[in-house]
Amino acid sequence: MKFVPPPRSRNGAFSFVEAIFTIAIIGLMSSIVVVAVSNASRDANRILARQQQAALQSALNGWIMSQMRDPSTGQVISVEQIRATYNGTSTSKARLQLFVTDQPGSTSYLDDISTEEFLSHTDNSDRIESLALEQAKQFLTLPTWNSGEFPKVLLNDLP
Repeated sequence: MKFVPPPRSRNGAFSFVEAIFTIAIIGLMSSIVVVAVSNASRDANRILARQQQAALQSALNGWIMSQMRDPSTGQVISVEQIRATYNGTSTSKARLQLFVTDQPGSTSYLDDISTEEFLSHTDNSDRIESLALEQAKQFLTLPTWNSGEFPKVLLNDLP
């Protein structure tokens, strides 16, 4: 006697349970991809914010070094005098204006693109802002330069 398999009742289609299971797996995989892409965007903005902080710190350092000698007399200027000039401006935006300028022929210690980005987005005089900082929910400040320290550019989170 020869074994004959029973006739198949299926016509090759998915059952309802198989279809639901497949849809659930695809949904889970797509949610993982969406989370990974959104985290990558946030991380990129945070990296750019750190780079902008470093560029502003470098510009501040350049401005301080350039202030060490009076260009007309060549005399050395004390750090206390430079600190007094820096602290004489009371807001972060005013301090930013010390070492960036939009005047042709004047020395700027920050590149033109970064200068434009900071000046066009900074409305609040206590915060230095840019598009990348806004997207990262952060801002920069130039706090008071205390004696015995070097001035710092601080990266802060928005409240």
